[in-house]
This record gives sequence, structure tokens and C-alpha cells, in this order.
Amino acid sequence: RRGGGPVSAAARAVIGDWIATFPTGGSRFALHIRADEHGGLAASMDTPDYGFFGLAADDVTVEGERLSFTLLAPMVIGYTQGFYEARYDAERDSWIGEWLAHGMTTALNFVRGAFPPAPRFEGLDGFWDGRLETKEGLIRLIFRLKSSVHGTYAWLDSPDRNQLGRPATSVNREGRQVTITMHTVSVTGELSDDGRWIEGRFIKGDSSLPLTLIHRPPGAAAPLPLRAPAIDLPPEALAAFAGRYQGDGGGPVMTISVGDGRLKARFLGGIPRGADGVPRAQIPSGPELDLLPASPTKFFHRDLDASMEFDLDGQGRGTGFVLRQVGSEVRAKRVD
Repeated sequence: RRGGGPVSAAARAVIGDWIATFPTGGSRFALHIRADEHGGLAASMDTPDYGFFGLAADDVTVEGERLSFTLLAPMVIGYTQGFYEARYDAERDSWIGEWLAHGMTTALNFVRGAFPPAPRFEGLDGFWDGRLETKEGLIRLIFRLKSSVHGTYAWLDSPDRNQLGRPATSVNREGRQVTITMHTVSVTGELSDDGRWIEGRFIKGDSSLPLTLIHRPPGAAAPLPLRAPAIDLPPEALAAFAGRYQGDGGGPVMTISVGDGRLKARFLGGIPRGADGVPRAQIPSGPELDLLPASPTKFFHRDLDASMEFDLDGQGRGTGFVLRQVGSEVRAKRVD
């Protein structure tokens, strides 16, 4: 047991590396059981298909031939809190057990062994930024590649779709040809001579779209989304948006005003109430932000990854807006 007394002879027999394949989806798990510094046992888990290694298990317990632990495990989307319980089968030198998560129990047996590392490729580590041109508009794609003793792994972020940390199933490089394979899409292309970009295709099913990935310099920030050039709106058009707006469900209040020929937005401090009437956490006042018009109803901030689109009534007066920032949306209605 983690942090417990000395490990028994029977418990020491289970120290080592164990592997299993999840029946649903075929995801691989590697379990590592070690003696800890307190004379007890500690366990960690790898999920190679998601690129996560050394996930520490909690409440590791070995009592006789029974093993149990709790683990916060990453999935394709988000995380899952799971509980594993098994008995040791000495004849087969394996753990025969069950994984419990989301109220569902799945048989999961570990046998002694280790998975081979994924291939490791030089010259690919870091952030790769691209913009995919679709019928719905430009979609930013950010691939994060990292190499270690476990191989080279990749994850995909798409801020405009509010998708972060989607794991790739494999990364491959043959000469200058680079391929990143996800669960439902893939990107394949040719690496430039200087290693600064990949000119390729984004493939999903039967569709294939051009995509250029640019290797972001180390320490540089992610590029902001492309914006349409700002247009000029007369003061009376800007004045139609001025007022107080509150986020749906009792969210924070934002004031929209006009100054120096520009629309200005500012969050007010306070303790908003949710739809259930329960007070939420204190929200501090924010700085005043300049909003530039991209159209008669759409505005953006020059330096922030944020845009705002207003709804108008029959008289052309703003009645609400949608604030989009880093893939999320906040809707608000006029309250003045």
C-alpha cells in the first residue's frame, strides 16, 4: 500500500511492468508497480495511444492477491476518473480485474510486459501553426509535437472549435515526408529544407484540403487569427450599440460605450448570480478595450483573440451580442 508498512513477499512478486488492451476501442495501458521510498507500493500508468506517461495512481492497495487503485486518466476528450480492482493469478502471472468509470464496469486484465516505444523523429518537436480554409471560414490548427524516450507524439489544438489536446495516433517521417494521423483525420506533407514549414494536405474521409504548417520559433506566442481590415462607422451607428449587457444565466455585466470615435467595452466587477439565483465567484473589473468594426455588426480587438457580433432590433439598436474568444462563446443581452 502506498505509504504503508513493509511490502510483503507476495506483494513484491507483483512489482514490475504490466500491459493491457482496453476491450472497447483497443487503447493500450501500461501499469508500473514499484516499491516506494516508504517501503510500500506505488503505481503509475501510461496511455501510449494518447501520449501520456507516468500518470500517478492514488490509493494503491495490495492485500493478499488483491490490487486496487484510483486513476485520473486522459481520454480523446477530457479526462475520466477510474477505479481498478483485480486479483493476481499466479498460474498465468497476470492481474484479472475490472475497470470502473462513469458507472460502467469493463473487464481489464494485465499481463507482464512492456510496449515498445513509438518511433522517434528529429526536427519535428515544437508548435506547428496552420490555417485551414473551409466553407465555414478559416480554422486555426496547432499541432504540438514532442519527443522523449517514449518516441515522438503529437496533439492537435483548434481554438476556433474549442478543441484542445486531441492526441494523434501516430507520427511518421520518411525523409522529408511527414504524416500525422489522428483518429478521424490526417495531415501529410513535405518538410521544407530548412525545417520551417510543412506543405501538405488535411485529409478527412474523401475530402482533402491544402494546409501549410509553420514551425513556430521557440518562445514565440501563437499567431492571432486573421482579421478583416477595420472599416469606418459613423458615430450614430456606434451609438446604437452603447449600453449595458449581461451574460446569459446571470453572467457578468459589460458596458459598451463610444469614445474617440471607437466602440469601447469593459467588464464590470461584482458577484453575478446564476440562473438558479445562487451567487457566483467575485469578478474584478476589467480594463477598457477598444473594439474595431469589421462590418456594421461585427467587431474585433486588435491584440486579443476575441470578436463580438451584435444583434439589432428593427430600429437598428443593439439588443445583444455574442463574444467569441479562443473557441468559446458568451452570449449577452441588453439590460439597460
